[in-house]
Amino acid sequence: MTRTLTRDEFARQFREFEHTTWKLEVRDRYDVSSEREEFEYWLRTGDLSLEKEHARTSAWHRNVRDARAAGKLWQRVRVVSEPLSDYIRWEHAATRFNLEAGEDIRWLPRHHPAVEKLPPRDFWLFDSRWVCILHFDENDSPHRYEVIDDPATIAQYCQWRDIAWHYAIPHGEYAPEAPKRLTV
Repeated sequence: MTRTLTRDEFARQFREFEHTTWKLEVRDRYDVSSEREEFEYWLRTGDLSLEKEHARTSAWHRNVRDARAAGKLWQRVRVVSEPLSDYIRWEHAATRFNLEAGEDIRWLPRHHPAVEKLPPRDFWLFDSRWVCILHFDENDSPHRYEVIDDPATIAQYCQWRDIAWHYAIPHGEYAPEAPKRLTV
């Protein structure tokens, strides 16, 4: 069965899952309104102080901490192009705040052969029982959340999770190349 969630219903899933939540991210850019200020500030300054304050007070990070304290797992793999886009460089720098909250985040360079076996879309897998596929608009903003709970389809998503997780590099071990600077 396939259905669409509202933003509020989508957000509620992160409080209601029972054991595990796992995400595959495959985009090099996202436009999420709640991140825009921190990202633009970091682009201008290279300073993560706004992100640090956001992580201390955000509902997202608080929910991750609470879920981890209850024994739930939060994992994600980010498939990234190298050299990293500005957005992904910011994500990489700010990932430490997600790790501190309790997420396990890993990186998989897009040129790795395993990426060919993965779907070209972002998704969340909840409790290995249902998937939420994220659909993005032309501005890289999430705009539709499609839920799939068909067991055969879920088995395929679990297989993709296992492939990505097996080959992904833990955050502390992933050292992306610095972007090349042109000299004039």
